[in-house]
Amino acid sequence: MHRILLTLLLLSANCAAAAPAPILTLLYDTDDLTFLQKSTSAAASNTPSRLSQDQAQTLAADLKASLASDNPGDPIYLAKQLANVGMLQTYAGDLTAGDQSLRAALTHFNQNQSLFDPRLPKLLSAIGINGFLREDYDTAEDHFRWSQNIQHRSYGLFAAEQTPNLNWLTRVYLSTDQTDAADIAQRYVLSIAEQVLPAGSPALSEIKIGIAAYLGQRANTISPFAEDLDRLLRQTLFTDSVDLLNQAILEITAAEGPYSVNLIDALETKAQVYSWRGRSNRLKEQALTQILTVIQNQPVVKAESLRDAWLALADGYILTGNEKAVTAYRSAWLATNPAPASDDVAPIVAKVKPSIEPTSQSLPARATILTDPVLLWPDAYDPIYLGADIATDPTAPVVDYAVELGFTISSKGRVKRIKVLGKNVPNRQVRWTRTMALNSRYRPALRNGVPEEVEFALRQTFIPRPATATTPDAPASTSPVVPSKTGQAADN
Repeated sequence: MHRILLTLLLLSANCAAAAPAPILTLLYDTDDLTFLQKSTSAAASNTPSRLSQDQAQTLAADLKASLASDNPGDPIYLAKQLANVGMLQTYAGDLTAGDQSLRAALTHFNQNQSLFDPRLPKLLSAIGINGFLREDYDTAEDHFRWSQNIQHRSYGLFAAEQTPNLNWLTRVYLSTDQTDAADIAQRYVLSIAEQVLPAGSPALSEIKIGIAAYLGQRANTISPFAEDLDRLLRQTLFTDSVDLLNQAILEITAAEGPYSVNLIDALETKAQVYSWRGRSNRLKEQALTQILTVIQNQPVVKAESLRDAWLALADGYILTGNEKAVTAYRSAWLATNPAPASDDVAPIVAKVKPSIEPTSQSLPARATILTDPVLLWPDAYDPIYLGADIATDPTAPVVDYAVELGFTISSKGRVKRIKVLGKNVPNRQVRWTRTMALNSRYRPALRNGVPEEVEFALRQTFIPRPATATTPDAPASTSPVVPSKTGQAADN
């Protein structure tokens, strides 16, 4: 029973992201589709279906042709078959034909049964998925709600069967900027899980991690410079996200021990949420350290997993200005490139001189490659709206506004020696771009896991502000860059 409930609960926005594959889980059990049971079971367990889109298109055409010749006497059975045709057409990407078949099936259902027939939710949800894929969000919302309402009436207030519809509704709400409704839908999913799954169970912990990830992502969409109520909502979402993750971590630890691999997902999510929240880099560092400890204490340690854990921790050290970053990057390299027993890491680190030239001609060629720096903060240099001091003529040719900077990225991932290489915007934008670059943090260029200084370039683009836009000069991005007097991007 609990396995079935967990499967339903996990058919969430993550699964929906693979649309239209989840529609195969809604196929009605008819005699002509018994061979597809394994495929639909695979889709329900979040594994790729074996049915290709071309095969689905062919199968839909065959089923539609057979319906025209056989014309079964049972109208409900006919409706189910038509629904299957529509679902297969939707899966194959023929959304218009799929919508027509699904609506024809609904017509047959409505002519013979109640609007709240418990057999209807599959068909209604399929119409909702088709509408979502066609970006007809009104149709999608109406049918997901109808389907959920039947499940609610048939199985109860906290029926797990509602959760796929709730998750699809969340996607609809997010696509139509109904963020409050999306939050309510996801919190309802959590309430259902807490009602139907045993307290402290791995299944419930998994749901909590998923909802925590959603809440963290939602909070990240709200600018820290928004109005007071929005900033309060941002903080509430982040707090609830971390609370759920802490609950899941405690539950998993109590059930499986402090080194359970099931902790990694929760800890990675926690580190990401702290990164989104800002000014929480030391807490992020703690989560990354715990991930490394878990991986190191596995019976069999995979070199790639160990390398990735060290890299993530080293990146966290860069954000907090921790000197341990040097050793952590070297450890990441050694995880997949074991050094001889006589190789002492410390002397290697101590002897390195900032240079982009090979430090040792005796090393193998593959071991002397210098990696490119990786931007750690902010997430990206997104285009910025120009201020009102730029007069734009709608009839004039499009101008590519930008500031080009050259600078050095130090072995500590910091930017220095900034030079303006080119610009066609006012000095105000140039100063802002310089400050943004100064506050940035990079994973430094690495040779054999040892950080080195390199020259780098940045091209920050600007776009004219639309006539009716109210967007501020500096974008409220997922990782806002705020010029500071000290030039620090992270809290120490």
